[in-house]
Amino acid sequence: MKVKAYGKVNIVLDIIGKREDGYHLLRMIMQTVNIYDELTFNKGAEGIHITSNKEFVPTDNKNLVYKAIELFCHTYGIKREMEVHIEKNIPVEAGMAGGSTDAAAALRAMRDIYKPNVSNEELRLLGVKLGADVPYCIEGGTALCEGIGEVITHLKDFKDKLMVVVKPNFGISTVDTYKGFKLNEVKVHPDVEGVIKAMARMMLNM
Repeated sequence: MKVKAYGKVNIVLDIIGKREDGYHLLRMIMQTVNIYDELTFNKGAEGIHITSNKEFVPTDNKNLVYKAIELFCHTYGIKREMEVHIEKNIPVEAGMAGGSTDAAAALRAMRDIYKPNVSNEELRLLGVKLGADVPYCIEGGTALCEGIGEVITHLKDFKDKLMVVVKPNFGISTVDTYKGFKLNEVKVHPDVEGVIKAMARMMLNM
């Protein structure tokens, strides 16, 4: 089975608080883009085996695809016997959910191969254990994501728009970025509702 794992961009990202466990509370408008990794799944020898076209992609249990398959197998009592090749195209350390969308693709593929009656809601509940962006990546599209990213409200599709994605030759760690963020110094927050209305107007005028 081949699965496309689409990247995303944050049209708006607002940090509004911080939980006791260290996770930041967010309000984000997320949008799927047509840049994707391609994952190939084959039932293979016992265990979970990951390969990739990029040397920097981990192929052990640090990989989110590995963790997603392991979590799915543990949850539903399935024998671990999966080989996955990750054709990596989404830029890393670019805020485009490259690891999270691969994990979401793995959960969807495992569902389709083993447990077709598992709902997207069940997959989202599994996905949030892997990362805050994974539930959104299971759904994709245009959405307002709140909480730590797991509370998803679908918005009017913002599609057929051209977007230029520029990735410099360096990356920014999401963990380090949030660690360095000082919420008490933020004086102005983005107008999330205003952006939602502006996007809806743009789609009406197409």
